Amino acid sequence: MGFKVLKQGLCAMLALLLLFSLLPIQTALASEADKLQLSLKVGSTTATVNGKKVVIERPFVENGTVLVPLGVFKKTFGSMVSLEGNDVVKITYGSHTGLMTIGSTIAWKDGVKVKLSSSPRMVSGVLMVPLRFVASVLGAALSPGNDGELMITLVPAVNDGAEPVDTSIDSDKGKTLIGNSYFQWTLNYPSELIAGNSGGDESVATFSSADNLYYLEIHASDRAVSVDADGLLEQLVREVEEGGELILDRESFPKASVPYARLVSKDSSGALWESRLIYTEGRLYEIYLTDEKATNYKDLAKYEGFLSSFRPFFDTKDNKIRDLSTVKNGLSEAYNEDYGISLQVPAAWSKDEQYFYYESKQGSHLSVAVTSAPAGSTLESWAEELKTKTQENFVADAYVIKDNMKSDVSGVPAQIIESQLNFGNGWTTEYQVLVLKNGYRYYFEYVTPAGQEDDKAKFKAVISSIDIDFDHMKENFGRLASDDYKTLKNKTVTKVSQRYGYAIDIPRLWTPYQDVFETQSVEYRFIGGRFQINTNPEGSVDYAVNVIKDSYQNKNNDPKGPRVESIVESTFAGVPATIITVQQIKNGVPLRSKQVVFGKNEVVYTITFTLNDANATEEQQAVLDKTVGSFRFVGE
Repeated sequence: MGFKVLKQGLCAMLALLLLFSLLPIQTALASEADKLQLSLKVGSTTATVNGKKVVIERPFVENGTVLVPLGVFKKTFGSMVSLEGNDVVKITYGSHTGLMTIGSTIAWKDGVKVKLSSSPRMVSGVLMVPLRFVASVLGAALSPGNDGELMITLVPAVNDGAEPVDTSIDSDKGKTLIGNSYFQWTLNYPSELIAGNSGGDESVATFSSADNLYYLEIHASDRAVSVDADGLLEQLVREVEEGGELILDRESFPKASVPYARLVSKDSSGALWESRLIYTEGRLYEIYLTDEKATNYKDLAKYEGFLSSFRPFFDTKDNKIRDLSTVKNGLSEAYNEDYGISLQVPAAWSKDEQYFYYESKQGSHLSVAVTSAPAGSTLESWAEELKTKTQENFVADAYVIKDNMKSDVSGVPAQIIESQLNFGNGWTTEYQVLVLKNGYRYYFEYVTPAGQEDDKAKFKAVISSIDIDFDHMKENFGRLASDDYKTLKNKTVTKVSQRYGYAIDIPRLWTPYQDVFETQSVEYRFIGGRFQINTNPEGSVDYAVNVIKDSYQNKNNDPKGPRVESIVESTFAGVPATIITVQQIKNGVPLRSKQVVFGKNEVVYTITFTLNDANATEEQQAVLDKTVGSFRFVGE
């Protein structure tokens, strides 16, 4: 089950929070001939709006940010501007929306939080706002003009058909229902309802009334196991009790056209909530409503008709429904504000915008990385570098490089490498998309396991949707980390544990999973394997060795079970050690692991490293041997 976004007494901020959850981007571009343009200059009271001179408040620079009069954007581009409350400024253009608070450096663009260098402020009765932020909300391009001028250019947004996009705040004329075509639900759409989408997560929709009186959330999630009305009520009771809420009223409706359960509760702040659960055709819908002024559970009865208007279906032919979904052809928008990169990913995938990682439940994934390019790097040399990386990390019969082709991504040349990799449990298709611009490498990795043909078929659509604001990257970033494989593969970083008295040289290419060396456990991962150090200030070496031996006993002689290859008494880091080597199959993947157990100063150390058979190349083994061999004791 989902949980209410507003959980503890935040009703007074309902509308403000809602406005921070805005609709994603879905605009097409008109012809270049129709472009709109604003030119202005810091310190000058004259600006040019689509070829006409106008007088404005003087733009100025603060903390490296150019602040300009907000009104020039409406005059030039037809964007809608409104003041929400006394200090929240809302800018709307097509499906783009930006929010700024006067005097605050926190802003929101299409539901994504943005940190401003300078806050909006009133100057001589004119609201001055950060130029770059507002331009980004509109989708406008910034460029230098002559004599210190700044040029802001925008190609007007249009829809896919014959009618132009309505750029006013209310583009819902004639809409009496609201819903989501992807998650298949609709609800009555009263005129006072303001809608949002919780920062791009379509499985959650948030709403508020224009007078800030009530707040509503709708959650949708797939659920394979059917639940009847009484079962839904049990789930509601369990949820509110776990949240420490007091139940005021509860009921199930097994004979309704779509069975459901409802419950009214009071949270720890005193706010009253009506919660409903509906299950139909493999999907669970959760509805939560609170009223700021409700003091008795009966006060929520006036919303009965509104809540009961919810229907778990969506009629795509009904033009009276406002569709909150941005999903088209099975793809939804993803956007990273920091790097200025937007793209589309399969709608059912989970999204981690912060770490640029998108994944399906079946194991397909897309990851994105931006790094500084090594001096002299080209697409061809980068592709060759990645080929070497594959050859050195997969044995010959565990990979096939199927294609290496030239392409175009976001208007610049790109290279696409298609490979097939087999970690031991079936062939995976991997696409590596390489883009090189302004000294930065843009790396897109799209991976689909065997049997995920639908995800594989979406690759071309995903890649063709990539839009990179190269100027934004150049303007906002300096030197980044390098991913130069040929250089990094030979580099290490020395890690020291003062508490447990040891040091070790870790390869720079390994990914830290737990790398706080003052704790008992440390873990790194790399292609096809993992490396762990465990320290135990209690017990003995003999006891630790016996525990490991017992864990590898294959009492049922399972051919896929672990098989101890050898147990060797040796010396490691100058002290006696036991080295246990085991061959086994985990999750269908054949692998070999070694555990080195030794002790010093009443601390038992266990170094464990595993390597898949498919990745057991000479290069990988050499790196492991070198890393293990670098372990040494330090201090007393």
